[in-house]
Amino acid sequence: MSIKPNSLRLPIIFCLFLLNLTLFSQIRIISPYSRFGIGDLADNNNAWNLSMGQLGIGLRSPYHVNYANPASYTAFDSLSFVFEGGLTGEFVNLRSDYQSINRNYASLGYLLFGMPVNKWWKTSLGLVPFSDVGYSVANYEEYPNSGTVVRLYSGSGGISRLFWGNAFRIQRNLSIGANVSYLFGSMDREARVLFPDSVYAMNFKEVYYVTMNDLYFNFGAQYRAKLKNDISLNLGAVFSPSLSMASKVDVFAATFQLNSSGIESPRDTLAIAAGTKGRIVIPMMIGGGFAFDKTDKWVVGVDYKWQNWEKFRAFDQTDSLVNSWQVNVGGEITPNVDNYNNYLARIHYRLGFMYGQTYLHLRGQNLNEYAITFGFGLPLRGMRTMLNLGAQYGVRGTTSQQLIRESYFKIVVGFSIYERWFVKRKYF
Repeated sequence: MSIKPNSLRLPIIFCLFLLNLTLFSQIRIISPYSRFGIGDLADNNNAWNLSMGQLGIGLRSPYHVNYANPASYTAFDSLSFVFEGGLTGEFVNLRSDYQSINRNYASLGYLLFGMPVNKWWKTSLGLVPFSDVGYSVANYEEYPNSGTVVRLYSGSGGISRLFWGNAFRIQRNLSIGANVSYLFGSMDREARVLFPDSVYAMNFKEVYYVTMNDLYFNFGAQYRAKLKNDISLNLGAVFSPSLSMASKVDVFAATFQLNSSGIESPRDTLAIAAGTKGRIVIPMMIGGGFAFDKTDKWVVGVDYKWQNWEKFRAFDQTDSLVNSWQVNVGGEITPNVDNYNNYLARIHYRLGFMYGQTYLHLRGQNLNEYAITFGFGLPLRGMRTMLNLGAQYGVRGTTSQQLIRESYFKIVVGFSIYERWFVKRKYF
């Protein structure tokens, strides 16, 4: 007879999926640089990829859902099911020439499923962040006639990504794949101007509430070649065409006064624009990578990605964006996965590095980012299920030209459940 999964397992997984969908609407980031473009872009932030420098284009594994390259899904076992989920926490230090502050946050990070359809067709489903917006910035200026002028900028929200991926083995060593994603979300951006030294000047605020949703496609290919001594070479490529995403903006502008308790007292509404439709252009991205691996022993690889952010538009307006690129280097080693008498030998040890130019160009400065990553895969006894711990320390930006240097330490705690289904058991 066939072994069936526990009757409670699928309802629990479905509930986790709905919980993740709800919590993805919360603020997931604290960065003044998320004020620009579509916010802070989320790459391969599941614990497995992140631990190896966010490597992914040339990677493939039967135990992990590597959505960075949909062609990698053909690595899934034809009789197995993969389920992954994780939590993310981040500690951020923001430093300028004048001050330094610390912030932190935590949220659900990702939810991923992978399973076979048949021997040559594998599929995946997932919910992950696409971009995040979360900032609060104050700027103080002194004027002879009006005294102190305070400019406050705040924002929250972001774009989430619900994807369905499919991969096909078209030859013994060649696979192709595609992710069809539904991008959805909202960004709430607010700018205020306060005149604390004047009883006559009216404070002013302008609020933009942007909602968006559309289909997004990305494609991938992988070629796997067997070398000597059971070593394999994986070559990968990815491509995402430009997307003109359907969007809608509500704009509200008004003057107000603040009472002694800091509560707003509205005065005049200056402008209201409700439901103005437009487009947000997410530009084309291409990337390539390779990885060498020895099954259940080690893997090491390099990725390169480039995206044409100079073509970005939001409601026919440009932003302070330039083309971005990123290099990722990382690897994993497992001393002896079959040594059940030595647990330390069965742990997966991961290390990586990333460096790149972000899409931000402010005050004549290109904002670069670099990070080191590390992590562990802790197998559960007698199972392929694994607890994954990943960490990333990175720096973005600079304090020159009165900009902000952002240092962060990100922790991801995840799990990957690998179970064999549809297997017939014999009883003697």
